[in-house]
Amino acid sequence: MKRFLVILVVALTCMSVWAVQKTTYVFAQRDTCSLQMDVYMPDDTLQTHPCVFFVFGGGFKMGQRDTPSAVTYMENLAKQGMVGVAIDYRLGLKGVESTSLIELAKLMENAVNVGVEDTYDAINYVLNNAQELKINPSQIVLSGSSAGAIISLQCDYYLQNKHPLSQKLPPDFCLGGVVSFAGAIAAFNGKVTYQNPPAPTFFLHGTKDKLVVYNKLMVFGKGMFGSNALAKQFDKNGWPYQFYRFKNFGHEIAVIGYKEHAKAVVDFVQRFVVEKQPLQIDGTWAEKGIEKPLMDIDPAGLYGKTDVKLSVSPQILERIR
Repeated sequence: MKRFLVILVVALTCMSVWAVQKTTYVFAQRDTCSLQMDVYMPDDTLQTHPCVFFVFGGGFKMGQRDTPSAVTYMENLAKQGMVGVAIDYRLGLKGVESTSLIELAKLMENAVNVGVEDTYDAINYVLNNAQELKINPSQIVLSGSSAGAIISLQCDYYLQNKHPLSQKLPPDFCLGGVVSFAGAIAAFNGKVTYQNPPAPTFFLHGTKDKLVVYNKLMVFGKGMFGSNALAKQFDKNGWPYQFYRFKNFGHEIAVIGYKEHAKAVVDFVQRFVVEKQPLQIDGTWAEKGIEKPLMDIDPAGLYGKTDVKLSVSPQILERIR
């Protein structure tokens, strides 16, 4: 049964439980680069742990796995008994300037698929080294921010639809869950349809996000299905999910989500992935005084010849750094 929640802002408590060990590995070699992952392990005596990946954002043009906020997110998860894995992936739109919508759609499809391919290779590395990394192979969760959230959702979508790229993974592999900070699924064939039920998914999205749509957007038969559109499918089909709808927020949830809600991710993993509770939890996160997005990004500028147009409210600067 779906639970409706209205959540007011509360201060996150300090989440120091275990010390954290960080180790960097090369998980794949490409013609242009080596792809690395940072593994954050709790310094405890447990033999296996849930594993939570982090796939960074940046519009498929920029970004890195080890920004200060990403490191803090991974450390917070490890302190709570998770193994955190922050990964590289190739930036398929790096250097792309102003182009037509049709050409951009083609480039976007390639960028998403490249990101999915690299993420699958990272998962394979973890599966092949699960004993050394003390990871439970049935409790692997993908989390991502913005472009990384798109990749994370797309990875599970391709798995459930037997996409050719999913053949890189063992045939019996399933994700334990997905956490999407302002993400969407890229629909290259007109709509999103799951052949098999998706992994339990935690959606966090601003209701006024203009960059990665909250609902859905279709252009020339291709589109993006955001958190609200996907949650409707989950709700209708009885698939387990959790949704934090951030009222009047914009794309800043791509960063605020994992900076300020790591504890909620830990709770999601425990309830939906470890305990496999068949829940549907749908709530609105409201902050007093927030009437419009605090960070406004011009989508056209992101892939144009001019600098990205970014307007940030003073009250949000410290929260997104």
